[in-house]
Amino acid sequence: MTLLRGFAAGWGLALAAFPLLGQALDAGASAPDADMAPLFASDAPLRVTITADFDVLEGDRGDDAPERPASVELDDGVVLEANLRTRGNFRRERSNCLMPPLRLNLKKRQVEGTVFEGEDKLKIVGNCRPGRRSYEVLVLREYLAYRILQTITQEAFRVRLAEITYVDESQRFDRRTEFAFFIEDDDILAARLKATVFDLEEGRNLAPQALSVASATRLAIFQYMIGNTDWSEVAGHNVELLERSGIAIGIPYDFDFSGLVDAPYATPAPDVGLRDVRERRYLGWCRPPGVAEALVPEFRAARDEVVRVVQGFEGLEQGERQKMLDYLSPFFDSIESTDRARGAFLRLCRRLPTN
Repeated sequence: MTLLRGFAAGWGLALAAFPLLGQALDAGASAPDADMAPLFASDAPLRVTITADFDVLEGDRGDDAPERPASVELDDGVVLEANLRTRGNFRRERSNCLMPPLRLNLKKRQVEGTVFEGEDKLKIVGNCRPGRRSYEVLVLREYLAYRILQTITQEAFRVRLAEITYVDESQRFDRRTEFAFFIEDDDILAARLKATVFDLEEGRNLAPQALSVASATRLAIFQYMIGNTDWSEVAGHNVELLERSGIAIGIPYDFDFSGLVDAPYATPAPDVGLRDVRERRYLGWCRPPGVAEALVPEFRAARDEVVRVVQGFEGLEQGERQKMLDYLSPFFDSIESTDRARGAFLRLCRRLPTN
């Protein structure tokens, strides 16, 4: 049993195994990639056509949803055989989304030499109310949330914007083209970070002390930055847990409930005491003095790049881009100095459990 699995099974050794501050900060770092997967080597929108029976897929709402045959035609005319299945939780409910989120399962023998080389299973985040531009805008805002995290750390899911033309074999709707984005597979993410995926047992929580101090604090600051309360690294809720050298690393995903995305269906987590998702609440754990302060400069240094990424994104109109920057600006203003950062949110941390 690794140290991490010991934490997941019980709390007895949690405090004794608490890592030294220097080790924790080192554990949060990641080495640059030797090679960039072709899919994520560009930020230009990828144009593909996906053909499937979307009438059947729309009805696949259960946890045991099967894979359905599909084909993916690339911009150069290459056609790949694939499968699609529905996924997700909130967005898989019919009352919330007319089209559930999808997972694309590619056939590895076919992808060599294409933009999908090295890929297997990819999540697709698309318009859950097809044809409604206001919901397509939510997809683009969420895509930018992923991109913003990438400006701060490599401990982030890579994403690739796509213009997907959907062709329905059932002919229930005409061809339609909308923005979506692909998310890096969790196993590929883990390999890139020299880690392994850690599957938390159903109904079990991970002891906070099992987490990389720097990684968990960085995650919490980012979630505070985008105004997201819909996450829990100890429960693995909207956080992919990885294990590296016996220490847990949390990689966040699903940002549609954040204030930055500001989806009309989003509500704050019920136990944080907020009335609106655009309010912020810091949900990080209380750590030894100096940990959070040591990470704040990473965010401060990323401000210009974040502005560049958002301002230069042509998928959204200027007004939408400015709305996102206006939301982020108070966060960056609040961390202009260490004292302001500490007063703004670092004192509002959650106490670590002692047993």
